[in-house]
Amino acid sequence: MGGNPFWRLVPILTLTVRQFLGGKAVRVVVALSIIPCIFAAIYLLNTDVATPREALVDLFSTVLVAPTLLPIIALILATAALGNEVEDRTLPYLVLKPISRFRIVVEKYAAVLIVTVPAVLLGLGLTALIVAQADVSARSVDAERLMPVVWAMLGAATAGIALTAAIFLAVSLVVPRALLAGIVYTFIWESLLGRFLPGLRVISIRHYVQSIFVELLDDPRVTIANATSLRNALITILVACLVALLLATWRLRRMNLE
Repeated sequence: MGGNPFWRLVPILTLTVRQFLGGKAVRVVVALSIIPCIFAAIYLLNTDVATPREALVDLFSTVLVAPTLLPIIALILATAALGNEVEDRTLPYLVLKPISRFRIVVEKYAAVLIVTVPAVLLGLGLTALIVAQADVSARSVDAERLMPVVWAMLGAATAGIALTAAIFLAVSLVVPRALLAGIVYTFIWESLLGRFLPGLRVISIRHYVQSIFVELLDDPRVTIANATSLRNALITILVACLVALLLATWRLRRMNLE
C-alpha cells in the first residue's frame, strides 16, 4: 500500500474508506438504504392508492427518505469518521502525521461521502425501478415518466448527505455520543417539530433537501411551503458545509489529546 500513488496523495481518506468498508457501520448504511425498496414493493401490492410518480415523490419528500431516513444514514458514518478516533484514543496518532488539521477533516469528510452517497443513490435507484413496474400494467392512460423524479431524488439526496455529514462530523468532536444525539435530532427536530412548526423549516436540513428536490423536479404539482430557490439552497448548503468543516478543524486543534 505504501507504493500506491493514491495512498500517498490522500492517506487519511484511503485508510478511512478501508475502515468503513471493513466495518459493521457500512452494513447498516446499506441496509437502511434499501428500506425504501420495501416501501416500493408494498406500493406494488396496491397501486390504486397513487400513480407511480406520486408514490415515488411522496416516499422521498414527505413519507420516509428526506425527513427521516436520509439524515440517519448520513450521520452514521459522519459521526464515526472522527468520533471513533476519539473513542478509541487513536486521534493523537492521527494528528501526529505531517498533515494539517484541515486536511485531516476534509479527507475524513470525503471518505464519508465516497461510501455513503453511492449506497443511498443505489437504494433510491432500485426503489424507482421497483415503483416503475406499476407502469408496466399502464394503469393510467398516459403513463407518467419517472426519470425526472429519479434525477431530482438523486440530486437532493446528494446535497442532503453532504450537509448532514459535514455538520455531524463537527458534532462528533464536541458531543461524546454524537450518533445518539443525531438520531434524537432527526426524530425531534427534522421529523416532528419541522412538520408542525413552520418557523423551524427554514433552518432544517430537511427543508433544503425538499427545496432542492422540488426545484429540480420543476413540477407545479409538487411543492412545499416556503421553498428555497435552487440557487439559494445550494449556496446555503455550501456555506454550511464549509463552516462545519472549519469548526471541526478548530475543534481538532483545541482538543486535549493527551
